[in-house]
Amino acid sequence: MKMKKVILVYGSRYGSTAEISEKIGEILKKNDLDVELVNLKETKLKKLPSLDEFDGILVGSGIKINKMTKSVRKFLSKFANTLKQKKNTLGIFISCMMANNPEERPKARNDYIKKVLEENGIEVAMLEAFGGVLDLTEDSNLGGFSKKIMEKMAEEDPNLTPGGKNDGRDWDLITNFAEEFCTLLNQ
Repeated sequence: MKMKKVILVYGSRYGSTAEISEKIGEILKKNDLDVELVNLKETKLKKLPSLDEFDGILVGSGIKINKMTKSVRKFLSKFANTLKQKKNTLGIFISCMMANNPEERPKARNDYIKKVLEENGIEVAMLEAFGGVLDLTEDSNLGGFSKKIMEKMAEEDPNLTPGGKNDGRDWDLITNFAEEFCTLLNQ
């Protein structure tokens, strides 16, 4: 039996979604899936391999100012027709600060994933909102203005550490999502 192929395309602004995508990729590989990770920041849409070559598709995006990355939004729009045909083996996830709080995950899934899917007429087999990282350390990737705003927020939020790396990702949730996707593909 030949290995099933999965493409995981993602858009990451500051690295959190990239790290989640790499972790999911590792888990898929351990489950005997052939995985191609594609950072949409570095790969033009016209350079992507044909999505028809893949048994499963995963899409990941960071969220900033209530939006998925531009590259992921373009991907979903451009490939909507193909993605519609893959709905039984299509999964999508986001990484955002709202999802750091488990009680807010349903709202994050609704506000940031379901709305974009509906706009493009896409249905998925799986979707999840993972927590994000707010890095306020000296060597953070955040730009000066964004960092100042976030520092102010951190000072007012008891769950955040001003000047620290605030990592709200739940790696067990991420692992479970990846393993469920493997099960879905191997049915």
